[in-house]
Amino acid sequence: MIAQKFSTIGPLGVVIWQALEDLGIEPEPLFAEAGIEVGPLLDPNTRIADGAFRNLLQAIEAQASARTFGLHLAKFIHPTTFYSLGVAAYCSATMGEYLEKMVRYYSVVTTNDVMSLVKEVGECALRWTTHNPEPFPPIREDGIAAIFVTILRIASQNEFRPRTVSLARPFPEDEASHYEDFFGCEVLFGAPETSIFFDPQLLQLPLVGADPQLAQSYDQLTEQYIAKLEKADFPARVRNELVRLLPTGVSGKDAVASVLCVSTRTLYNRLEEAGTTFREVLDETRKLLAEDYLTKGLPVNEIAYLTGFSDTANFSRAFKKWTGLSPMTYRIKVALNDES
Repeated sequence: MIAQKFSTIGPLGVVIWQALEDLGIEPEPLFAEAGIEVGPLLDPNTRIADGAFRNLLQAIEAQASARTFGLHLAKFIHPTTFYSLGVAAYCSATMGEYLEKMVRYYSVVTTNDVMSLVKEVGECALRWTTHNPEPFPPIREDGIAAIFVTILRIASQNEFRPRTVSLARPFPEDEASHYEDFFGCEVLFGAPETSIFFDPQLLQLPLVGADPQLAQSYDQLTEQYIAKLEKADFPARVRNELVRLLPTGVSGKDAVASVLCVSTRTLYNRLEEAGTTFREVLDETRKLLAEDYLTKGLPVNEIAYLTGFSDTANFSRAFKKWTGLSPMTYRIKVALNDES
């Protein structure tokens, strides 16, 4: 397994290939243009680097017949696409257990973003928070939501029904009706983060594929896979936890070490082995999140909170130190670049 700061599991590339063929699009030139060799993608230990993956999606999005490709992709998804994680989740006793496994081991699928399960009174949400500074084409947001709704439908024998789906992508002018047809609910566009909202009672839904012994076996395989992935890039594991912890206001080295089940000294040592420090990873994570949130138009005081600062002034000082620009100047600069 090659270390990649941001990467996606190889077999998803096979699904993309199948979906392209189904649409009558020759996949080989697109994969070649993106620099992706197809043969190794059958092996889940193959990871697709984010640059190659982005290039592939951009090439696909340029195809006139693939404007809703992210939705079409789900036609070829299967629990085994995600290796042992897919099977372990499918064998879970309840929908809640299924989702908790997906959240816990989501880095098997990709390290480009972090998946979380938000439980509130009257509503739950699956949410994807990106920490890759380079944006992906909109069809990736479509694909994330479509894939997870599909595998949840498979696991629940179509009992899983979202209330609302919010996509972190622009409004699709000519294809908007396809989205509500696919998801079977209201679909909102231009959201800061892609989210799937659903009834909390679905967490208690028993799954027909429940098999405790098989689930345990595949949990172990998944943990072994994660261990190899994390060993390849321990800083990515720290970043993932920081993304989750920063909005809570508790994101110090001791807190991160605790959730990673290592001592603070081990945390320091493993980051040093990777050529970085906890402070560097923390600042990089905050900077990438802040830039993303500013681009998406979130208020500065909310961004300060989401990135773990006690107040807006401290956030603004830190952001200027990282980028040489104030948050508002950065936002204006990005807006002007988008217009040009």
